Amino acid sequence: MMKDVLKIISAIKLLKIKDIFTSDLIRSAIYNNVWFTEENVADAINYVGNFLEIGNLERLAAVFPENAAPHRIAVVMSGVTPLASFRDFMLVLLSGNKFVGKLSPDDEILIPAFANALIAAEPALSEDISFIKAPLGNYDAIILNGNGRNFAVFEEYLGKTPHLIHLKSIGYECVSGEETEEELDRIARRCFVNFGRGNDSIRNLFVPKDYDFQRLLSAFAKWEHVKDHARYFNNYLYRKSACIIGKTPCIDTGFVILRKSGDFNPHVAEIFYHEYESLSEIMTKLQKNDMTAETMAFLRNL
Repeated sequence: MMKDVLKIISAIKLLKIKDIFTSDLIRSAIYNNVWFTEENVADAINYVGNFLEIGNLERLAAVFPENAAPHRIAVVMSGVTPLASFRDFMLVLLSGNKFVGKLSPDDEILIPAFANALIAAEPALSEDISFIKAPLGNYDAIILNGNGRNFAVFEEYLGKTPHLIHLKSIGYECVSGEETEEELDRIARRCFVNFGRGNDSIRNLFVPKDYDFQRLLSAFAKWEHVKDHARYFNNYLYRKSACIIGKTPCIDTGFVILRKSGDFNPHVAEIFYHEYESLSEIMTKLQKNDMTAETMAFLRNL
């Protein structure tokens, strides 16, 4: 393992997550982004804590070859969900490269706070971590987030510069009707954490023909509190009105709209479902994005 990476891991051992992500800091992040809530930020911080387990860091770092000439890796950071770009931040450092982050105005507080704590524990890391709001300037490679609409534009703009574009997942789950209550609860959680806006959120459900939604809707009911969020509820009311005006059949729970669709890009407060005859056929056609694996493969091959 590279000496610089050992320094990072040693520094992380000194950190206490609760001392970094204080109540005041969390309130500031929530104030900065209307989509951030205490519940969603706490969920993201829990993810960070799990990611930073020393065994996990050592396993990830061991994948990367010795890096005699570190690259400047620009990361155009996402602010869709709290700490959305934390994974890329850590993987750039664990690969022995230098991180240059272009902050999202929607999340410009949480990751810099962690980075500052990391630098305080190991001052030498100040040479490897920087954040900017202006144009990126010089970099050797770049990581950014995209979708099907802007992918071609990014590809043309970046040209021969080594780049990785994390495409937004369609966010799906296949259900059989045989799920346990615990499994349905996990599906419901992924539908509503971060209001369904995260890369890991479920926005599309594949269900058998004549699927009985009742047990799934019972699991959904545990998340009815999402309607207390004004921006989310406004989206729900708009989607409900669109179904009424367009006479589109749907399932209306009072806080989310489920409707059958051939599309895979539902709006906030909307989940599309797709009927299937053969689950094995569906599974061979669909792939789930593994953003960690994407980033690791990209950095390893620079």
